[in-house]
Amino acid sequence: MGDTLNLMLLSGDYAKIHAAAMVTLVASSLGQPVNVFVSMEALPAFHQDASEREAVVKGPIGQMIAETASPDYVGLFREAKEMGDVHLYACSLVADMKHWELSQLVPIFDDMMGIAGFLGQVSGGTSLTF
Repeated sequence: MGDTLNLMLLSGDYAKIHAAAMVTLVASSLGQPVNVFVSMEALPAFHQDASEREAVVKGPIGQMIAETASPDYVGLFREAKEMGDVHLYACSLVADMKHWELSQLVPIFDDMMGIAGFLGQVSGGTSLTF
């Protein structure tokens, strides 16, 4: 396929997080490299502690997805990484504010970095924000 796809996942809305995971999986299945930066309200959705994940907002569609979709967004990101050239990065600013280590997040992240590091690393390609 074409250029690298760069996603910035910022929303704590379940439907948006799931949509970003689906876009990542489809792009990966088509052979497109994908970089995903997870920050702001989206990062708690990837914590290993279920009580932290409860902060994820589920509107009507998000609730339906959470109840019926299999795999969930973490599973979709895992599949995408297994399928192709996909890299996920956790935001170091949010992690620092929450006093989290990379080891406390679900084990799908390649690294933790700031937005400047992410943008410097992924110049070029198509960028989308969720």
